[in-house]
Order: sequence, then C-alpha cells, then structure tokens
Amino acid sequence: MNKLSKTLLITFLGLFSINPSYAFDVFSLESDTTNNVLKVYGVDLITKEKTLLTEKNLGGSDPSSAGRNSYVNPNSGELVIITNESGQEAYNWKTNTWRTIDESLFPNAPHILQVPSASGNGSLEVYSLGEKTFHVQTTSSQKKLWGTNSDGKVVPINITNGSKLLIDGRDVEQSINNVGALSAALTGLPTIPTETNHACGLGTGTHGGDFAFSGGCASKVNEKLSINYAASMTIPGQDYAGDFEDTFSARAGFVWKLGKSLKPTQIGLKDKAIIDEKISILEKDNEILKAKNDEIISQNQKLLSRLMKLENIALNFQSKPEIISAATKD
Repeated sequence: MNKLSKTLLITFLGLFSINPSYAFDVFSLESDTTNNVLKVYGVDLITKEKTLLTEKNLGGSDPSSAGRNSYVNPNSGELVIITNESGQEAYNWKTNTWRTIDESLFPNAPHILQVPSASGNGSLEVYSLGEKTFHVQTTSSQKKLWGTNSDGKVVPINITNGSKLLIDGRDVEQSINNVGALSAALTGLPTIPTETNHACGLGTGTHGGDFAFSGGCASKVNEKLSINYAASMTIPGQDYAGDFEDTFSARAGFVWKLGKSLKPTQIGLKDKAIIDEKISILEKDNEILKAKNDEIISQNQKLLSRLMKLENIALNFQSKPEIISAATKD
C-alpha cells in the first residue's frame, strides 16, 4: 500500500491550562493520502514515544495540505486545523472530541489571528495567563502577581514538584531556614560573664533542616557594664545561597546594670588568704588546748585516786580506837 505522510509539529508553548498528566509535548499532524485522513499524534520529546490521538477526514482529495496554518488555541488548548476548504476544525485532545468552528464568524476575513494566552487590560495594565489563573499587574512603583481559581477567587501560588523560588539567585525557602538557624546558633553564646571578667563560647543551631555554627565572647568592663559580640555562619556548600554576606550573621551589644546590686559581697583573694591563715592558726591552738585539757583531766584522775586511798586509811583508823590511843600516848 502506497502511503504518503507529511508531518507538522505544533508545540504547546503558552498553554498554562494544560493538565500535566498528559505525557506528550507536541502535536504531530500526518496526512494519510491512502485513506484520505489527517492523523493527529501526541509526541513525547523525552522518551521519543508517539501516540495516535485521533484521525479525521477534513474534505478534499489531498489531506496533506490541511493543517499547514493550524495552531493551538492558547486559552482552550484545542488544536485548530485549517481545512482544504479554508474551514476550521477544533480538536479537544483532553476529551478526544471535534467541533466545527462557525465560518459565519469570519465572513470574507483574509486572516484569522488567535488571541494569545497572555491577555491585557489597558486601563489597569493587568495581564492574565490562561483563563482566570495567573495575573500580572504593573504599577508606577511595583509589579503585582496573584493567582485565581476557576471561580475567580484569589488563591495562593504554590511552588511545587521540587522547584525552587529564587530571588536574585537566592533560594527563598532556604534563606528563611538559614535565618532561623543563624539566630538559634547565636542564642547559645554568653552575653554576661559570671565569676570572671571574660567568657567565650561556641554554639550551633538548626531550622528547617539547615544548620549554622557560631562563636562569640562577653567581657565585663566594670561591675555595672558588660559588652558582648558574636557571629554565626551557615554550613558551606548550599545551593543558591547567595553571596557571603547572605550566609553570615553578627551581633554586638552591652548590658548596663541599673539599681543597687543584690548579690552578696564577695571576698577578695588576698582577704581569703589571710582568713585561711588565721583559721589554720586557730586550729593549731585548739589542738594545743585540747592536749593540755587532756593532761589536766589525767592529773585530776590521779589526785582523785590518791584522795580515795587517804579516805580509806582514815576510815580504818576510826574503826580501831586502840590504835589511835597508842598513837596518842607515844
């Protein structure tokens, strides 16, 4: 069977309303002169797969001339094909249906131009991509962006599927996480030294999966005034992190104590040494006194023992009068 095919590629540029679940990028229009039909294929440019979507007899004896001036309606997504008789057939590839465009809408029109998907409002300078989807407005001082749903209500614009929103080359979400990590890292550093005139420290922080590390010091100028200074930095190697100043954070401040100090009076090192020496002397004196006291107690015990012996002797003399009488005569 002799078959002549002619291919026409029509891209999907500007079709923001197309459902991304369809796995093809362009239309391929091929004429089958044997069956006198025009075949429409969907072509995936990445996998190089081609799928037959539909075929149609557009009239005339040679379908190869049909489709030369065809285009994709940027608002509805339909494939509009100019037929051999200069008519127009619209193919809705989402619903796999055809419709004939009323030619009475274009009486004796030499050219037919489609409306682009980006429409504008001259008075407000609002441009819309698709029907009630994405809007851009330019004012004298700024450019506004917003999205609407099919009912015309304003809805959030969500950056999904792994895409990153960049501003001046910086990842917005990552920058927010970095700010949290940098701030958290700074909170772990000293602001007022205690029990010393100087204090330094290292810290780390995290937010949203991003990390930062920090370092800083605090110094006591006098009993009332203390100063502190610190800096933090994100972990190197991030994509779309911006310049160095975008990954660095620093702080400096002072603390001025007001009112009367409530802390107890502290003893100086020199005074403490003197007190320790006096305590040591007192301890030695106490040991000497204890030894003397023990000696006195021992002597007292001996005296008591002798006294008891004398008392016993006296009692013996009292119980034997003859001994006392003899002793008196002598």
